[in-house]
Amino acid sequence: MKVISPAKRLMNRLPYSRKMLVAGLFFCIPITLLAFFLISNIREQMAFSYKEVSGVQYAAALDNLLDGVLEVRDSGTAGTRIARITPEQALIDLEKVEEHLGGELATKERFALLKSKLSALGKEQGSSGRQRLEAYGPLSADILEMIVLVSDNSNLTLDPDIDSYYLMDSLITKLPPLAEAISRANMISLRLSGANGTADDKTNLIILSSQIRAYVEALKKNVQSTEGANTALGARLHKPLQEVDAAVSAFLTDLKKVTTGSASATRGNSSAAMDARNAVFRAAAQFSPELDQLLKVRIGKLRSRMTTYLAISLLAFLLGIYLNIGCYLSVREGISSLRDAAIKVADGDLTAEALFLSHDEIGETARMFNTMTENLRQIIATVSNVTGTVHSFTGTLSSSVESQAGFSTQLSSSVVEISATMEEFSSTASQIAQHSQVVVERADRTLDDTRRGAGEVEALALKINHINNDIQASLAEIVELGRKSKEINKVMAIINNIANQTRLIAFNAALEAASAGESGKRFGVVALEIRRLADSVVESTGEIEGRITEILDSVNRLVMSSEKSSLLTREGQEYASSTVAMLSEIVDGVEETTDSARQISLSTQQQQIASGQVVLALRDIEQGVRYSTESIQKVNSVSSELAQLSENLRELVDRFKLGAEPENRAQIASAEAG
Repeated sequence: MKVISPAKRLMNRLPYSRKMLVAGLFFCIPITLLAFFLISNIREQMAFSYKEVSGVQYAAALDNLLDGVLEVRDSGTAGTRIARITPEQALIDLEKVEEHLGGELATKERFALLKSKLSALGKEQGSSGRQRLEAYGPLSADILEMIVLVSDNSNLTLDPDIDSYYLMDSLITKLPPLAEAISRANMISLRLSGANGTADDKTNLIILSSQIRAYVEALKKNVQSTEGANTALGARLHKPLQEVDAAVSAFLTDLKKVTTGSASATRGNSSAAMDARNAVFRAAAQFSPELDQLLKVRIGKLRSRMTTYLAISLLAFLLGIYLNIGCYLSVREGISSLRDAAIKVADGDLTAEALFLSHDEIGETARMFNTMTENLRQIIATVSNVTGTVHSFTGTLSSSVESQAGFSTQLSSSVVEISATMEEFSSTASQIAQHSQVVVERADRTLDDTRRGAGEVEALALKINHINNDIQASLAEIVELGRKSKEINKVMAIINNIANQTRLIAFNAALEAASAGESGKRFGVVALEIRRLADSVVESTGEIEGRITEILDSVNRLVMSSEKSSLLTREGQEYASSTVAMLSEIVDGVEETTDSARQISLSTQQQQIASGQVVLALRDIEQGVRYSTESIQKVNSVSSELAQLSENLRELVDRFKLGAEPENRAQIASAEAG
């Protein structure tokens, strides 16, 4: 309660409208804050997903650029080929994406550097295929690094959902490096077929083959994980994955032939590499829309959830305001009705009633207020009726008082005669009381002497009884002592049995120690000591049994002696009881005699007292009659004043509006007429 006191004091200072406003604010603020935090969280998740969508779009454009660069690089070794997309075309498409998403993904500097490198390489179109191969080689690594940068800056590497995460991982960190590894493996295999091939190229080709195989296996695991989280999506990814697996397997078969020396690199190898790379980019082209669709579905769900939260929060907010306004209006109407009725009652209108508008405490107060005004109307109406009746009876009271004055005079003379007669009767009763008091005193002394004798005999009987009880208690304790001594014999028998068994065990131990030879000597000494200890226990228990037998004999002698003393004490107790009974009968007879004498004395004294009181009463009556005559005269004057006061009270009651029934009004009118 101490914690709530400051809030209570604050609310007591505010009118009811401000109280409701404060309560409403503290009701709506938590709902608003909760809705704000929920919606802010969802908006952050939507922004997170929108940024992922941007990353997917940018990564798709970079995949096209990588495809064009690898096409040009491979054409440097495989002869002149018509590229699916040229680096220049891919760069134009990437530049459009950069205009929209470069600022969001922080890729302007890397794009400018990549663009300058492509522009510089475009001027070397007339150079030999070998030179272009060396020039475009590092560019593909830059594109792969930029793909990773885009994925990092667009939250793709932080994707929270399993299916979209593994799809992103395949699209960003598996397919582009796989295509680049296939291209490098193809270049190295073609270089092995020429005069420039070295042993390092063969080793690098083996390493690249392992990397390509690892990328494919990682792709399979990602698709399996995606299928575990999203069966429909996994089914759609199987076909492009199978194409990649088949094309890469064919290319790896050719590479294996080259590394083992069973076949030389031919144009067929370049064709297999081209097919594998195209299968990879086709898979990337199919993975990218799937990932984009997943992100859009997630954004749609988040938008739907945000709309639902916003609608629920708004509905709860509006409902809270609606209920708060309803509560305020309900309470205001009830209080206003109660206040208006109280003002009317304060002005004297007892017909005012508070409206019953609710079933809460205010409604209960209105009902109690109406009950109070109804009770007040009945009280005022009753007071009005009584006032009229009092006014009508004051005249009758005046005439009655005059009649009582004559009667009081006659009563005074009669009381004087009765007083003289009662004084003579009182003197006779006084003499009788004196003689009866002497008899009572003699009887009291006889009764006291008899009681003292009976008390001494009774005290003697009590002492004999106490002695008998002590003897019986001692006898019981002696018997209990004998019983416990017998129990000790049983315990000693058990100890003897244990000692005999211990002695037998010690004997067996000594035999075993003797049979053990030198190693058992110490054990034999212990067995001998145990046997000696058992013999000592047997001797001690024998002595204890002898002492216990002597104790039992003494206990039996004490029991016989105590029984004789108890018998003699019981006989003395019986004689004392007989004497007490005889003295009790004597005391009863003396008490009856004393009571009779005392009753006679009391009766006589009461008669004397009564007669004295009658005399005093008659004198008081005589004095009272005298005072009564004077009082009657005063009452006559007071009744006149009472009539005036009742008239004033009626005028005061008439100020209230009672709304009385016709019957009540008729009663009031008849009372005034009487």
